[in-house]
Amino acid sequence: MSEVLVGVVILAALLAAFLLLRSLRGGSGGAVPSPEAILLQELVVVEPVAPGMEGKAELRRRGSSPATLRVRATDSSQAFVRGAKVRVIDLREGCCYVESADEVHLVR
Repeated sequence: MSEVLVGVVILAALLAAFLLLRSLRGGSGGAVPSPEAILLQELVVVEPVAPGMEGKAELRRRGSSPATLRVRATDSSQAFVRGAKVRVIDLREGCCYVESADEVHLVR
């Protein structure tokens, strides 16, 4: 009986250590996909983008947790409100340059 109790205590300690390490390792949002997978994807703005400033947007995919990305408008006079849908045009230094998802994007 005492061996079973010791085994249960050891398993509980291992589970607690695993959950602690997992929570410390986790960041804000899901894993960030590769730059090739982000280009031309639609994002939803979660932190407003002021003219010439950065904001945040989420890449929401079915079956995975949303990834939060830094975004900036391609036109420095453009702004996006929370909840707006935007499309990633470029990715530089970890920041996504976006345009409105309503615009027709012509690849050059």
